Amino acid sequence: MATTLGPARPVPRSASAPPDDLRAVMRLFPTGVTVLSSGRGDRAAAMTANSFVSISLDPPRVLVSVMKSSRTYPAIDSSGELQVHLLSDRQGDVARLFASRDKPFGRDLEGHFTTDGEGSHPYLPGALASLGCRIEERFPGGDPTLFLARVEHVRPGLAVNMS
Repeated sequence: MATTLGPARPVPRSASAPPDDLRAVMRLFPTGVTVLSSGRGDRAAAMTANSFVSISLDPPRVLVSVMKSSRTYPAIDSSGELQVHLLSDRQGDVARLFASRDKPFGRDLEGHFTTDGEGSHPYLPGALASLGCRIEERFPGGDPTLFLARVEHVRPGLAVNMS
């Protein structure tokens, strides 16, 4: 699929690139895909996200970007925690489900995630790994908020060799 942009235009220093131009070129950049989940019971929420980056190994920290208009935003913001599920190349259907407008919410999520027992972090079966994270800082980023989170728990998927 070819993306056609108009001719390059000079942009004054104080101006911003047109959003449609930025969107068109960012679609060309391949990236990993995750599902973010947070909350419990009726307040549980999940969403597909590719705005995820590992920031530090010591201390273990990651950064995610979540639109304030997302249904998942209040769950992450109020609970102060989230799980990051790194999707495998076989989970395109999962990525599409949690990117859709009619994605499951609240108790409807219970059939998609599982735990290893009482008090354990929920994980997404089939994911490469799931990270249990606690929010440490929030940074306003325009439309989204950037959440800096400490990784408290790593649960590798069945196919991941941790040696």
